[in-house]
Amino acid sequence: MATQDPTQPSATNAEESHATKGLLRLTMACNEQCPFCNVPQEDYKRPTPELSETEAELAAFIERGDRTLTISGGEPTLLRKRLLRLCEKARSGGVLFIEVQTNAILIDRDYANDMAKAGVTSAFVSLLSHIPEHHDVLAGLPGAFGKCLEGIDALLNAGIRVTLNPVTARLTQDLVSEYIDFIAHRFPKIHSISMSAVQPHGRARDQPHLLPDYDVLGSEIRRARSRANHHGIELINPYCGLPLCVGWEDGLDVSVEAIEATITSTAQGLNNHGNKDHGEPCLNCTLRPRCGGAWHSYWTTRDGAGIKAPAEKSPPWVTRAAAQQHVVDAKTGIQQAHWEQLSQANEVTRWIWVTELSHSDLPALRKAGVTDIAIRMDLQDLAQVKPTLSAIRRLTRSNQVTSPQKRIMVHIEWPATNVEWSPQCIEDALEVATAIGVHSITITGNNAQRYAQRLFVKERAIPCAIYEDS
Repeated sequence: MATQDPTQPSATNAEESHATKGLLRLTMACNEQCPFCNVPQEDYKRPTPELSETEAELAAFIERGDRTLTISGGEPTLLRKRLLRLCEKARSGGVLFIEVQTNAILIDRDYANDMAKAGVTSAFVSLLSHIPEHHDVLAGLPGAFGKCLEGIDALLNAGIRVTLNPVTARLTQDLVSEYIDFIAHRFPKIHSISMSAVQPHGRARDQPHLLPDYDVLGSEIRRARSRANHHGIELINPYCGLPLCVGWEDGLDVSVEAIEATITSTAQGLNNHGNKDHGEPCLNCTLRPRCGGAWHSYWTTRDGAGIKAPAEKSPPWVTRAAAQQHVVDAKTGIQQAHWEQLSQANEVTRWIWVTELSHSDLPALRKAGVTDIAIRMDLQDLAQVKPTLSAIRRLTRSNQVTSPQKRIMVHIEWPATNVEWSPQCIEDALEVATAIGVHSITITGNNAQRYAQRLFVKERAIPCAIYEDS
C-alpha cells in the first residue's frame, strides 16, 4: 500500500484539501454522461487542450506561489500519464495539496498508488447515490456504482483523503440522510461530504424535472446534517450547493459562500461568477449578507419555490429587534467608535442608523461590514437632503458590481410631522428614492397613520410602510 510522505503536510479538514486556488481542467472529455452536467463536453469544440497549454497553466500557478491545486475535467483520470506527470511537476514546484476531482470508476489499486506517489493528497469523488440504480441513472452509465465504490476503496487504501460530492436531484432529494448512514458504515475513513445539488445549467437547462424541490430538500438536509453529526462526518454546503434557508440556516461555518462573504479584502465573493442573485424572499432575511441567493434561472424556472427567510430583519426604529442583527445608533454623528463597534460585531446583519450620509463615509461602510443603513431624514425638502441622496446614489451604483451578499441596503425613515404633506410631496419623494436605489421607505411617528392611504393607493416600485410606535 502506498503512503504519503510523512515529511509533507497532510490536510486536516475538508476546506484545507479541496479549497481551490489553481484549477486545471485536464480534459472536458468524460466516460460518464450525467444528465445534469453543467460543463458538458459537447459545449467544447476542443475538449482536450494540448499538454503544453496545461503545463503553462500549471507553471503560472506555481510562479504565483499557489499551494493548493485542483485537477478536474471532464474526467481527468482518462489521461493517466498526463495526470501523473502534472501532479509530479506540481509537487516539485512547491504545491502542497493536490486534489483530483473524479468519478473514480477507472481507479484501481495500481492507479491509486501511482497517484499517491505522484503527489495527490485528496480526491473529490462524485458518488451520486447509495442506491446503485439511482447512481447509474444520474451518472448516465450502467454499472458505474460498483466501479465507483471500488475506486474509492483504492484511493483510501493508497492513503489519499476522499471527500464525496453527491449531486442531489429530484430522484434522490428525500434520501440524503440514508446516504449519510450508508457512507458512515461503508466508508468509515470518509469524514467529509460536499452536498451539491443539480443546477439549472448545462444539460439540466432543458430538463427542469431534474432539479430538486427545495421544500423537500431543505427538510432532508436538516435530517442529514443531524445524522452526519452523529457519525462524525463534516457536511459542506459548497458554492454549487443550496441557499442557506434550504437546510443550512445554522450552518454558516460550513457554507462556502457564507465563509467567503466575511472576506473583506475583495468586493466580489471569491467564487461568485454573477450567476446567482437575491429574490424578493431574500431581501428582508437576516442571513442575506452571508448567502448569494439562488441561480438566476431558478427564480425564472421555479419562481423561487422553497426559498423563505428563516428570520426577518427589523429596522432600528422597531422596538423589538430581530435576532442575528446589530444596530449602531449614530444619529448624532458618525464617530470612529461606531466603525469599531460594527467591525467587532458578531451578528450577521449590521445596521448603522444615521441622519445624513456623505461620499467620504462609503469606504468605511464596507470596511466595517455594514449590511444595512437606516437614514432618518425629512423628504419634504429634497434640496436640503441632496448631499445624502447623492451619497446614496453612489453607494447603490457600487452595489451593482459587488456580489449579492456584499450589497449594502438603504432604508429611509421619514418622520411624520404636524405639517401637512401634499400628495405631490409624497410622490416626488418616492420617485427620487426609487431612482437612486433606496430599498425601502417607512413613515414613522405618531402622525404616520394619516398618510397611509396616500402611500398605499397604488403599487410602488419599492416597499413602503407605516410605523407608529405604541
